[in-house]
Amino acid sequence: MPKTISRKTMQLMAGILLCLLPGVAWADGAVYAMTNALGNNQILVYHRAANGNLTLVQTIGTGGGGSGLQLAGVDSLGSAGSVQLDKGHHLLFVVNTESGAANNGAGAYNSDCNTGTITSFLVAPNGTLTFVNRVSSGGPFPNSLAVTTVSTQNGNNTAGDRLFVLNAGGPGACNVGPNITGFRVSKSGNMTPVSVSPINPGLPTGTGEDCSAASAAGYSGLTGAPAADFACGLNPPSFPRSPAQIRFTPSGNQLVVTVKGTNTIYVFPVGDNGRVGYPTVTQAALPALPTYFGFTFDRAAHLLVTELFGSATFIPAGGMGAVSSFSVAEDGSLLTISSDVDDGGTAAGTIALEPINGTFAYVANNLSASISSYSVATDGVLTLLNGTAASLSGPNDLATASEGGASFLYVVAAGTGTVGAYQINLANGSLTALTGGSGLPVPGAQGLAAY
Repeated sequence: MPKTISRKTMQLMAGILLCLLPGVAWADGAVYAMTNALGNNQILVYHRAANGNLTLVQTIGTGGGGSGLQLAGVDSLGSAGSVQLDKGHHLLFVVNTESGAANNGAGAYNSDCNTGTITSFLVAPNGTLTFVNRVSSGGPFPNSLAVTTVSTQNGNNTAGDRLFVLNAGGPGACNVGPNITGFRVSKSGNMTPVSVSPINPGLPTGTGEDCSAASAAGYSGLTGAPAADFACGLNPPSFPRSPAQIRFTPSGNQLVVTVKGTNTIYVFPVGDNGRVGYPTVTQAALPALPTYFGFTFDRAAHLLVTELFGSATFIPAGGMGAVSSFSVAEDGSLLTISSDVDDGGTAAGTIALEPINGTFAYVANNLSASISSYSVATDGVLTLLNGTAASLSGPNDLATASEGGASFLYVVAAGTGTVGAYQINLANGSLTALTGGSGLPVPGAQGLAAY
C-alpha cells in the first residue's frame, strides 16, 4: 500500500523543484533601483549573486509617478534614501513625487501642488516584489524615507514597521511647507498615517542658500530658464534649499533630518506610540555653508554627514565636498567629532558604511563623477582615504550588502542609467568593479536599496 506523503514533505519537495526551475532560483540577495520616471515610476529588481554580480530579474510599477528630470538629471530628487527595505527584508517602500508635466515654457520645471504618495511591496524569498499598497505621503514632493521594525513588548516577535517620509514641499503659491509624516505599517505592508511635523526650509528670500529676491518674485510666472539659484520655490523645491534625508538612529528612538537651506540637522525624539516630539535643531556656524545632505551611522552610532559645499562661504562652489561626524546625545544635541573633512569632489551627497567591519565609508560626489572613500575610527574620527576610489557618471544613491565574508557597494549612475557594482577590500577599503545592472532611464533615475 503506498505511503501517504505529509503536507510538510510536499511543500518541501515543491520548494526544491521551484529552485531547480530556470529563472526562479532563490536569490543570494537583491538590489532595488528606482526609475523615478514622470507619470510611471518603476522599480528594477536585480538578483545579487554571492560574488556581488547583478542580473535584472523583474521590473514592476509603483502605481505612481516620479519627478523625471524636473530637478536635476543626475540628482532628480535632491535627496538620499528614497527607497528603503525594512530590517527583516520582507517589505520595500518607495516614494512617488507625483509631479505634473512641465508647463508654461519653464523647461523641466513646473508649479504644481500635487501631493506625493508612498508605495509598499512585499519581498519574496527570491527577492522579487509584489505590490501591496499606495497611500498619500502627506505633502508635496516626498524624497526620503526612514523605516524601523517595532517589536512587541516581550520582544519575541514584531508588531510591524514604523515608517516616516520626508516631504520636501512645493511652490510658494501652494502654501505647503516641508514636513515629516509618520505611518504605522502592518506585517502585510499596509500603511496608516499617524503624525505630521513641519520642517523649516528657511526664508524664501535672503542670502547664502536662501532664494534670491528675483527668483522668489518669479514663483508663479517663470517663463524662461531656471534662475541661477535653481528656480527656488517651484515644484520640485530648490535643490540647495530643500530637506535632504530622514533616517532613524540605530536605537530607533530618534529621527534625524538634514535641511540644506538652513544648514541644519533636526533630531526628533520618537515616542512608543510612533509620534515625534519637539526637535533639537543644530545649525552650522556662519560664514561656512556646509549644506548638510546625506548621512549614515557608524557601528558606535556616530552620525556621519556629507556636505555639498564643505566650508565654502558661497554657492555654487565646486570641489568642496566634505564629511563631518558627530555624536548624538539623548536630548538630540550634537557634539562635533570631525569637521569638514574634504574629499575634493563636487556635490557630495549620499554616504554608505561598509557593512561587515564598519571601518570604511563611501561618498557619492554627484557632479564630479566620483566615489570617495574614508576610514572611520571607533571614536567616529574620519580620515580621507581616496578622493576618487571609483569613477562613474552622475552617482547619487548608494547601498551596501554582504555575503560569505565579502562586502559590496552599489551605486546609481544616473548619467548612464546603470547600477555600478563593486567589491570592497576589507583590508584597505579599495573598490574592485563587478558586473552591475542596466535598464534605468538616462538620466533621471534615483533611489537604491540592497541586501
